[in-house]
Amino acid sequence: MASGLKALHDIDSALAKARTSVAQASRLPGQASNALAEVSRKKALAYGNIAKLRLEFLEDDKGGDLGYVDRQAVKLLAAHDKLEQGLIGKADASLDKIAKIETDRRAQEKSVVKAVEAYDKKAEACQKLLIADPHYITLLAAVETAEATTERAIAKQSLAQDDVAEKGAPYLADPYFLYLQKRGYGTRQAKGWFLTKMLDGWIARRGKYLEAALNYKRLLEIPKRLASHVKALEDKEVGARKDLENAESDMLVREGVEKLKEVSLTQQAVLDKIDVKLEAQEHAHQTIRSQQAEASSGQTGPYKEAIALLVNTLENKRLPDLRRLAAQTISNDDDRAIGKLIELSRLAKDLEQDRKEATSLLRKYQNGLESLEKLRRKFKNRRYDAPSSTFPSRNLVGALALQLVSGMLSGNDVWRQIERAQRTVRRHSDSDFGGIDWTEAMRLPRNMGGFGGSSDHGGWGGTTSRRRTTRRRSPRINLPRSSGSRSSGRSGRRGGGGFHTKGGF
Repeated sequence: MASGLKALHDIDSALAKARTSVAQASRLPGQASNALAEVSRKKALAYGNIAKLRLEFLEDDKGGDLGYVDRQAVKLLAAHDKLEQGLIGKADASLDKIAKIETDRRAQEKSVVKAVEAYDKKAEACQKLLIADPHYITLLAAVETAEATTERAIAKQSLAQDDVAEKGAPYLADPYFLYLQKRGYGTRQAKGWFLTKMLDGWIARRGKYLEAALNYKRLLEIPKRLASHVKALEDKEVGARKDLENAESDMLVREGVEKLKEVSLTQQAVLDKIDVKLEAQEHAHQTIRSQQAEASSGQTGPYKEAIALLVNTLENKRLPDLRRLAAQTISNDDDRAIGKLIELSRLAKDLEQDRKEATSLLRKYQNGLESLEKLRRKFKNRRYDAPSSTFPSRNLVGALALQLVSGMLSGNDVWRQIERAQRTVRRHSDSDFGGIDWTEAMRLPRNMGGFGGSSDHGGWGGTTSRRRTTRRRSPRINLPRSSGSRSSGRSGRRGGGGFHTKGGF
């Protein structure tokens, strides 16, 4: 068993590792980009050397257009380095803020657990006092009786609806019965003139339609009457629950538990504010990381300008022409410069591929980090870090978080497994003691159950309990049927095997 807080801390640890990986990966595209820019500069210098030796592209004192391009590229690359270092500093400062907020949350978690524990124990003491009160036992028995009665009524209503589909099928399958139903035969809304009505009467008498129509009408009315009965029983059950909750609430007030409730709610509110602050800082950090990734990949800023300047200049230099002219000279210097230029071109292709791979790796790490941050926010929003929240395995959530970061599982897959594994356990008092106005002080998980069932508060140990829940999720009860007549043996039902069509219907 692992507590919800332990599971949350496992997610925190996975987040810390993911942020470290992103920080390290964010430097890789920049390194490849810087190397690629250096290659572009060397290519420009190689062109300049060839021009000096053979083509006289450069002026003797200023270095010509290639010399100017190189000087401008150096300035732009220096500005790019400054921009990138500034973004790295911002990202590191943002991480420090996140770490500070997470430290504050760890401290506040202890305050919340302490406040919830104090309230829960005091509520348990009040519950023990009430159990000894005969009036409270009477109220409790009234609720349980109302629940059982309502469940039986709902089961009967369900059976009646099944009967409508089953026993009503022969009526709806008979074309003459449907014909007379649509024409409203036997009612004031009957259609047609005297001759057609006479023919309708002949068909009705031959098939004993009036008796069949009466039986069919009764069949349809049974579920409606039962629905009204169920509604009345549910209202009665709500009233019984309210009386019980009022008795519990009065006891909590008399015993001074209200102060502990306010302390618990206040501490929880502080924790929620810290989570809001943490979420805002995480979004700010993501923005900085995105800017850093764009700068490192050379998609924006001075680096993009430097590369554009070098590329536009080099595109005007035709390598085949330079090689042909270099071959006409006696000196081997320009031949070596041409060879170096070819080597630099090959190296540039390799570096460009490295930069693309580094950018792809960074994007993968960033996506994993973002998914993990979303998972943690959802985990906390559902209060799976509550004192009463547990998980069956100590390392389940941490292992799932690592699989999410690595891309082995999607966020939805991980969340489904966490949701199925989460259980809400009883610590001291009943989860609904005093009603919904009081149970917020216990900071219960916001879920629909753990293993083996569902309930509004997750069920104790994953089992389903309908006792005094504020929202009904009634189990369907299948009443036994006899092997002969389908309606024989049911209390409160008409004898004779139920409604049957007569004559031709």
